[in-house]
Amino acid sequence: MGFTDEVRDELAHAPLGPECCRRAETSAMVRLGGWLHLTTAGAGWVVTLTSGAATRRLHAALTQLLGSRPQVQVHQPTALRAGSYRLSLAQPVLPALAWLGVMSRNGQPVDAVPAQLVATAHDSSAYLRGCLMVAASVSDPRSAPHLELRAPGQGTAAGLRRLLVRCGGRGAHAAQRCDGWRVHCKSGEAIGAVLARAGAHRAFLAWDAARLRRELRGNANRAANADRANLGRAVAASTRQVAMIEAVVAALGWDRLPECLRTTALARLANPQASLAELGALHDPPVAKATVHRRLVQLAAMASGLGRPGGS
Repeated sequence: MGFTDEVRDELAHAPLGPECCRRAETSAMVRLGGWLHLTTAGAGWVVTLTSGAATRRLHAALTQLLGSRPQVQVHQPTALRAGSYRLSLAQPVLPALAWLGVMSRNGQPVDAVPAQLVATAHDSSAYLRGCLMVAASVSDPRSAPHLELRAPGQGTAAGLRRLLVRCGGRGAHAAQRCDGWRVHCKSGEAIGAVLARAGAHRAFLAWDAARLRRELRGNANRAANADRANLGRAVAASTRQVAMIEAVVAALGWDRLPECLRTTALARLANPQASLAELGALHDPPVAKATVHRRLVQLAAMASGLGRPGGS
């Protein structure tokens, strides 16, 4: 079972809540998971789901809220398609869908998240729970964070983006793809907040633990890379300093160097891998790191002068 299936299964067993929450959740499942189905008998509505537990939950909600039992069809998995469930609402379906905010009074599907169904915090959580059960895809906690919601139109996508932001999904954005509108969220922390807000607490704990492990591993890798880069720069600088000191000594000899520069040059030649602070501690008396750096700059200037016309 993938992580998305685990989230759907957990949400399908969440407490139902009051009627307003059941209405909001059912509206999201019917709108995002369904479409208008026209037959010779008239207009109907079909909802497709991939979770058996979510199908039972929606079937019970529709039966209780609308007073009619939807027909259920089970489509077995094949080599090219996963198993699915279809709930069909037959005539008279328009009043029920209008009450759920799925269709307008004139029989047109509503391309929006019904504002009256997500006006409160608990209704927003219920609507979000319905979205996740039928139209969401959540990446595995061990991989790069990604939450995606399918939307039937631009208006619904914009409403879902605002809903996600309200429920902790900061950074969510809507975009049109070749197969329809999608709402994405790619922040690990934000996805965890969305799962917790919807009621998927076990999934949130698994997600957050994996996110923390991934962040710790990333921080450790970045620290190791920084240390490796710093070490490489220090070794390269030390190599240049040693070569520079050898060139100065070969051209001028030790006796022509001031005593302070001679002491620092000897310390660097004897300790090519030491830091500037360590070189300063080797002096007698010890000198500061800035002093060592200044003396090495003076030696570098002398070495540079050796290569100029007229340099000695």
